[in-house]
Amino acid sequence: MRPFLLLFLPTCLILTSEAAAAGVAVATPAKQALLVEYPSFRTLLAKNAGQKMRPSSMTKLMTALLVFEALRDGRLSGEEKIPASKHAAGQRGSRVGLKRGARYRARDLMRAAIVYSANDATVALAERLAGGEKAFAAAMTRRARQLGLRDTAYRNATGFTAPGHLASARDIARLAGTILARFPDRYRLFALRSVRFGGRSWRNRNPALGRVEGADGLKTGYTRAGGYGLVASAKRGSRRLILVVNGLKSAGERQREAIRLLRWGFEQPAGRE
Repeated sequence: MRPFLLLFLPTCLILTSEAAAAGVAVATPAKQALLVEYPSFRTLLAKNAGQKMRPSSMTKLMTALLVFEALRDGRLSGEEKIPASKHAAGQRGSRVGLKRGARYRARDLMRAAIVYSANDATVALAERLAGGEKAFAAAMTRRARQLGLRDTAYRNATGFTAPGHLASARDIARLAGTILARFPDRYRLFALRSVRFGGRSWRNRNPALGRVEGADGLKTGYTRAGGYGLVASAKRGSRRLILVVNGLKSAGERQREAIRLLRWGFEQPAGRE
């Protein structure tokens, strides 16, 4: 009879059911992490995946989903000129410099929000669709409930830290999967390396793009309360993975973990269809 070896694992060590069967463990300094196959959502790696956390700009996945749905349903046109309110133009953090009272095409605002994570462009879209950012955040939360995202609640469209503004890594992965399934053409916007707005080029901050084979989206995030986060997806052949990490200490650490964990995931055996 073989001796039974009990391992006491540090909190940063993840042993998934699949990895346990193969005797493989993987570690990450992320406070929350989830790596799944899509569309089965078979888990390859999980750490505090159901824990409510500060989602930072990963919030903008839900903003994007509601904008995509409005475009699909004819409630918004890509060519529509949207005015920038004082509130939108005054956003701090990532911004493309909207001028109060100026009008901007919805398609340009959408690209600025998705590619550069522009808070001013995001709020302008939110105000157009719901009449105000607070009302839009309520609509975001309702949509989360409809999609079964039980750990998620929004207080704004951008991801700024606010009481009750929370999501789990599991919910974020599911939301990414919803966009992939329902808006494959719009999803391609997340792969753009840069976007032109206001006569300038604004660079996509997703560290997986161009560094991980097959990486094609989605969204970074950072706040002091939440740390550095990322939801990313990559596809090789017929196999697609979705990764969510959060609570990392720096942009460099986020980049290293995104690259390492996605590469690790593709080295694992694929699940059965």
